[in-house]
Amino acid sequence: MYLSRLRLNPRHKQARTDLSSPYQLHATLCWAFAEPDQTPPRFLWRLEEGEIPTVLVQSAVRPNWERLAQRFPGYFAEASEPKPIPLEHLQPGQVLRFRLRANPTVTRKDPQNPDKRKRHGLKKVEEQLEWLHRQGQKGGFAVLGAMVAQSARVRMHKHTEGPPIVLQSVLYEGHLKITDLERFKETLAAGIGHAKALGFGLLSIAKG
Repeated sequence: MYLSRLRLNPRHKQARTDLSSPYQLHATLCWAFAEPDQTPPRFLWRLEEGEIPTVLVQSAVRPNWERLAQRFPGYFAEASEPKPIPLEHLQPGQVLRFRLRANPTVTRKDPQNPDKRKRHGLKKVEEQLEWLHRQGQKGGFAVLGAMVAQSARVRMHKHTEGPPIVLQSVLYEGHLKITDLERFKETLAAGIGHAKALGFGLLSIAKG
């Protein structure tokens, strides 16, 4: 897997458009992966807030950011070379720091139609943390300690017309312990939760 750190130029017209729309930002990032007449591979990304907007991109294949820069000259303030993620150093029982922006949800019966089930975003901090612990049990890690650094309802439009999509965006930070190494590696590659194309699910880790 590869990790890229992209600093966008907030004065660039396309960058401003992308920063206002996760759908559009994902579509722009796809230019670094797409070959002619081919569907781009899946990748994970997360927008980090700051004076200069920064996008982290994790992918199984090496992206070509020069291709995107040629399509949109001036788009990047800085684009680092993709770096391989060294998974060989991970060990069972290892404690790591983590950061995750996720869309924690639960599926419940629709009161309007009991035969259907509907996905709901979790708003309470206690529910959000319980969701994270469940993801750990499925994903090969145990959450040793975690906090909700940010939690907000975000509205976005896929098209200019039609109702907005509303998602619960939660930024988690804390420490975890690897309990199942192979499953944990699979979790790192696949991401956690729903709405991955919209900037959710990238689990970033560092030595504790």
